[in-house]
Amino acid sequence: MTVPSSERRLAMRARSQRDDSPGASSGERLGVSFLPLVKEDVGAVAAEDIEPSRGPLETDVWLIEWQVGDAGFDVALDQHVDWALVPMDQDWSALLFAGRRTVPFKRDTEAGARGDTVDWTQLSGRVVRIDQISVRYHPSDAPAERGLVPETGGAMQHSVRSLRDPRAHHGQIVGWIVRVRG
Repeated sequence: MTVPSSERRLAMRARSQRDDSPGASSGERLGVSFLPLVKEDVGAVAAEDIEPSRGPLETDVWLIEWQVGDAGFDVALDQHVDWALVPMDQDWSALLFAGRRTVPFKRDTEAGARGDTVDWTQLSGRVVRIDQISVRYHPSDAPAERGLVPETGGAMQHSVRSLRDPRAHHGQIVGWIVRVRG
């Protein structure tokens, strides 16, 4: 499974810097550090929040972590939004959630900028739920994939009040799922 281009920056951030110095350990010379990816006390992380069923007028939207960070974008509960969306990469969603959760759309600020044809969907409504999504990365076992890849099915979801109000989590935040009632 290849990391989608919209998520590639995050995977690159997760990768350690290569160190070919004579004193480096063998793990560091391979370009991957085997130090734990989670630096906080993992015992302090609350159990994953269970996602309630979507109502008939509710739509889930994926927000890409690095795009949110680069743009300084924020969304909060009860906020009205009006977004142009593109279809979510279902392979990426399946890798993260292993079928536990599906997300039909994503807000991608770079969609169409590369000259590709984009199937836009307009969504307007009020934010009724925000889930912070985090995942642990590990070195790839596949010869065709180099570097770190997300743990298959290992995405954790924690409900938050806004994108700027994170909760303790394992691994790295890779995005948010925002539920909008139209």
